[in-house]
This record gives sequence, structure tokens and C-alpha cells, in this order.
Amino acid sequence: MTKTEAGLGTIHQEILRLLQQEPLGLDVIEIRQRLPGLGVQQHLDKRIRELRGKYVIPREKVNGRWVYLYKGEREDPVADDGAISIRLRAEVLHKAHGRCQMCGKSIEKDGILLQVDHKIPRNWGGATRGENLWALCQPCNGGKRDYFSSFNDTQMQAIMALDSVYERLAETLRLHSPEPTPSWLLEFIANFDDFQEDWQKRLRELRYLGFKIAATKSKNEAGKVQSAYRLDKWVDLPSDHKFQIKQHERDTKLKNMNKES
Repeated sequence: MTKTEAGLGTIHQEILRLLQQEPLGLDVIEIRQRLPGLGVQQHLDKRIRELRGKYVIPREKVNGRWVYLYKGEREDPVADDGAISIRLRAEVLHKAHGRCQMCGKSIEKDGILLQVDHKIPRNWGGATRGENLWALCQPCNGGKRDYFSSFNDTQMQAIMALDSVYERLAETLRLHSPEPTPSWLLEFIANFDDFQEDWQKRLRELRYLGFKIAATKSKNEAGKVQSAYRLDKWVDLPSDHKFQIKQHERDTKLKNMNKES
């Protein structure tokens, strides 16, 4: 064990060793399969985010799939203080391709200026890493800041601390009901502690439990279609909601098979 590894917990060490052994990277499913003790309840992405304070572990698309890559120890291991480095800022702006990632306006056609912003605010627990940063034009950044200022930070911190993606999505919808919640906000909250391959499927699965969630669409000033979701009926999530959702899918699959036979 190196000096850097000495301060890590057992789970962190196991994830680190796996990534060190796989130069082509591992996706979320592969890591969980190789660490049976991790379990679906563990916040895998949170564990990796904690490792990033000492190691360079980006999440990149390799051969059509998103994987975590180990690229060595950080030269300057530091705690996340919210500061966005010049290099990280450049990476975020490069990925934006000159467009605001909220409204779609471009530097070339609309003469906008882009600012790098935290998707999930720092005071909600958002980290300063590529996955939680995006490039916004000044009006969108200001509008987002005003929109978020209407939220109760304590409530949002409590939502972010929830173990289940279903709980986080449901509570966010309820917090903003009867107004629709922007899909981009729900996506960030779904992926806060663990990347979801299809976060919208998690919303659909809430309907299995009795939730009524309506999808809405509108156009912004740039003509870009923006989607949102409105909570029309709330139900208390049972403690075994994940099991009930899986059971519902199994029952549905069995019924469809019986119909075909």
C-alpha cells in the first residue's frame, strides 16, 4: 500500500485496484459485478469522486461506452474548494463547442459569452469536476442562479443525501409541485451520486408505484425545446420500493411472454 492509499477506506482501495488493473477502464456495471460486496445501495460515483481528491480518474467515452479510467496520482492532491482550474475550465468550454448548454445559443451566431458553472451548486454538495460543470451564456447562468436562489438549501442538501435515485427524483418533484421541474435539473439530481444510464426510465418506474408524473414541453427564447416533468399525484415510497419496481417489471415481462405463447 502506498502512502497515498493509506488514508483510504476498504471500498475505496478495492475500486482503485480494479481501475489500476484495467487500462481501458471499467463502467459502473463492471465495477459492481467485480465487487459483489459493494451492492446497489452503495454510492459508487461518490466513492470515485472521493478518490479524485488524490487520483486522476476521469469518466470518458471509450469504444461507445462510458468508463472510469485510472491515470495516476494527482500531483497536487487537494480538497475540493470549488475553484475551477484553467485546465478544467478549458475542457468544459471545449466540450460545449461554442454553445450554451442550456439555451443552445452560440458564440458565432449570437455573440454570447460562455461561463463555466456548477450544475449542482456547491452549497447542495455539488463537486468541482467535469461531470458537474457546464458552459452557460450569461443570461442563462444568471437565470439559473436566480432560479436556484428560490430553493431551500437545507431541503436540497437533504434530498442529495438520500440513498435512492427514486427518492431524490420523487422529493425534487414534490418540492417544486405544482410547477414543472426542468428535465436538466432532474438529470443532475439523478446522477448526483451514481451515474444513471437512463434516468428518465427511473421516472417512468415511479409510476409503477402509483405516482402520476406528466411530461411537459416549451420553447425558450432561442427556439430550443425544453422538457420538464410535473408531479400530479404523490405516494409515499415504500421501504422496498426498488424490489417492488423490479417485481413489476418481472410480472410485466412474464405477462407479455404468456401473450406471445
